[in-house]
Amino acid sequence: APGERRWYTPVVRSMAKANGLSDAQLATIPGSGSGGRVTKKDVEAFLASGVSAKSPRLEPVAAPATVAGPDQEIEALVGMRKMIADHMVRSSQVPTVTTVTEVDVTNMVRFREQNKDSFQAQFGVKLTYTPFFIKAISEALMEYPLVNAALMPDNNIVKNKNVHMGIAVALGAKGDEGLIVPVIREANLKTLIDLAKELESIAKKARSNSLSVADVQGGTFTLTNPGSYGAILGTPMINAPQAGIIGTYTIKK
Repeated sequence: APGERRWYTPVVRSMAKANGLSDAQLATIPGSGSGGRVTKKDVEAFLASGVSAKSPRLEPVAAPATVAGPDQEIEALVGMRKMIADHMVRSSQVPTVTTVTEVDVTNMVRFREQNKDSFQAQFGVKLTYTPFFIKAISEALMEYPLVNAALMPDNNIVKNKNVHMGIAVALGAKGDEGLIVPVIREANLKTLIDLAKELESIAKKARSNSLSVADVQGGTFTLTNPGSYGAILGTPMINAPQAGIIGTYTIKK
């Protein structure tokens, strides 16, 4: 039926590939098997009819132009936001499982409360919770390097000797111009002070839309921190080809 999801046996797939049939051509073959399944004989009959790889292939049909209604306006998806959208579509193909764990962060909260004013006075940057998260995650990833690895399209696993931590941040002065993931390199080798300074630097670049391509390349793992605006639970999307992502959520008594 039109729009029906179809599947083919390995034999049928192999025959189609050997004879140069496209997926579009394969989808046009009527199936005589159980439930309309395409069989080896169906492919042979299709080929015997004179169809080959040289036959005209079905061309994708362009989507109709979007027309705004009386109470609507249209904004083109272009530039960095288009690049981000395309990457997230690719990332959506990564198989994902989510595990939720509660963590007692009493000591971290107390330490920050006691030191945040002196920290800013001495080092010139705010002491937020995020540098603590990055430090803890980086140490854990050094113990479990496969989570800091990447599975590549050729089925090779790339193992990383250092943690290059991607940090999800909002773009634009109001934070409403998309989400991007700049990278703090060698986070496992940096102090809490170093991490706080780099976080403030990339946040400023994101707000002023001055991040470069180099700033967002080479991440080995990603942290997203929805807890900063009160979110209590989520399922963040893995940033392909990385192996995992962690979301930190609201801190409460």
